[in-house]
Amino acid sequence: MLASRIHIQNPTAKRIGVGKLENFRLDFHTGSKNWQGAPATIVPTKGSHVYGAVWEIDMCNLKDLDDQESVPDGVYIPISVPVHLLKTDSSITCRAYHLTNQPQTDLHAGGGQEIIPLDRQPSETYLKVLVKGATESGVPEDYIEWLRGIKHNGKQVAAMEAKLELDKVQLS
Repeated sequence: MLASRIHIQNPTAKRIGVGKLENFRLDFHTGSKNWQGAPATIVPTKGSHVYGAVWEIDMCNLKDLDDQESVPDGVYIPISVPVHLLKTDSSITCRAYHLTNQPQTDLHAGGGQEIIPLDRQPSETYLKVLVKGATESGVPEDYIEWLRGIKHNGKQVAAMEAKLELDKVQLS
């Protein structure tokens, strides 16, 4: 969702607006050496939803986006999903990414954040990127507050904190 993050390898990407993906949940699983915690994924879950930014990317940059999302390494798989654009009250088919190794249980929904195992916790830096991107994109405030409260592992990635200017991002 964060412009400065997507523009690292896709400088011509244009944010169209905020989208809502129905019947999926946001979750975290496994580990990322770069982010020092569990990366995000979307998991099919009836009755749940995920908000995010919808970006327009020239097809000539699709490989760059796939590379940024570690598709060649088998970390993420690109999928096509129907997304509801909030600004225009219309639907659009979007390319999204989910982890190859999807979590099998829904630990983040019930509010019992203290029982989240370490391999399901994002780093503090990664969570700040999500919160800053959601805020910048105009995601509904109640969803941003939910994001702020996700249990993280406390690890910071100094280079990304500085590069993405995350010092003012507040988490719960």
